[in-house]
Amino acid sequence: MKKTTHTQILKMVMTALFAALTFVATYIIRIPTVTGGYIHLGDCFVLLSGWMLGPVYGVLAAGIGSMLTDIAAGYFAWAPATLLIKGLVALIGWGLYAALAKLLRGGWKIAGRVAAAVAAELLMVLGYFLFEAAILGQGLTAAAAGVPANLVQGAVGVAAGVLVVTLLSYSKLTDRTIFQA
Repeated sequence: MKKTTHTQILKMVMTALFAALTFVATYIIRIPTVTGGYIHLGDCFVLLSGWMLGPVYGVLAAGIGSMLTDIAAGYFAWAPATLLIKGLVALIGWGLYAALAKLLRGGWKIAGRVAAAVAAELLMVLGYFLFEAAILGQGLTAAAAGVPANLVQGAVGVAAGVLVVTLLSYSKLTDRTIFQA
């Protein structure tokens, strides 16, 4: 049997913590939209999960925390899509920033975070559009009605996520080994 190391246990605990933070930020503060969805702060933690925990643990934290919110809020049909879409948002946010960070120095790293977050959140908008149009069978027109609210949701996630990770980087918390994805 393989022995679990201190770092592995810490990463699992941080994954659970980020999943819980994602759930709370998504579930507690919900601003309803005209299409029946809602705008929330959860995408801030979806992006943070990717940036701070990396491609495996970050995807799990983002996807599970967001999916649990759908289940708790009664959006059962969306839960599987949310698991996949929010996990991909964390993955794209992490991967694109990791690639850009190698090219950028100093204050330009913030621009790299913004670019990675925008790309990831655009994937979220596209993912929900395709899910609603094709899987839920709402059609293109009905699915398109949700795009503006999802764009606002994405913008809130980008702004809050970049702000929080920038503040955390000044605290040197992100320099700890556990957050080196």
